Amino acid sequence: MRLLITDLTEMHGGNFCVAGWDVHANRMIRPLPNGANWTAPLLQQHRVNPGATIEVWPTGIAGRGAYPHATEDTPVSVHNIQFISAGPVNWFGPNMPAVSPSLAAAFGGMLNHNNQWNGTLQGVHVAPATRVNSLGALRVPSQNLSFNVNNFGSLRAVLNDGRSSYDLAVSSHRLKTAWRQGQIPAIVAALPMTQNFHVRIGLARAFGNPSKCYAMLNDVHG
Repeated sequence: MRLLITDLTEMHGGNFCVAGWDVHANRMIRPLPNGANWTAPLLQQHRVNPGATIEVWPTGIAGRGAYPHATEDTPVSVHNIQFISAGPVNWFGPNMPAVSPSLAAAFGGMLNHNNQWNGTLQGVHVAPATRVNSLGALRVPSQNLSFNVNNFGSLRAVLNDGRSSYDLAVSSHRLKTAWRQGQIPAIVAALPMTQNFHVRIGLARAFGNPSKCYAMLNDVHG
């Protein structure tokens, strides 16, 4: 299974979540080494970063996660991960990861939100156990994405998909690393110098009371 890495996000406990586009099946996959998340040494060993291409071998064992994440969860052998190339990638070229016309469409029309503030939808989520994908992407003008730090000191993104504006947590390892090093200006400097962005969006695994799968900004390519 050959994957173009699209998403590399930070998890609790110093682990990471990786997602990629299956270039032969034309679908998103979340490769789970022996059914688990990725560690920093494993990422470094196999040079896993967005834009890289790797080869993985599914174990054939069904994942233990619930929907919507079960749509893409794919346990792979930790001993048979092969680095193929580092890129670069034309994210808007032929056979690239699919993009949706809106954030709602990216998740099968199953998005909900907790509230709205100043015209921006807050707490955007999908209900647990919904049989829909947990990974999506949009193509938007670069001016339709901005970043801020909320009153709790958390990095947030505001994404306008041309229909609505959404307040999203940022899970991207690359963008959060830039933020820790130089705050918002460092994020802006790390963004592609392109008129349009390929924006990666993912759902968090269910948490909270009531439990919800919240939408997050997983990365930005161009």
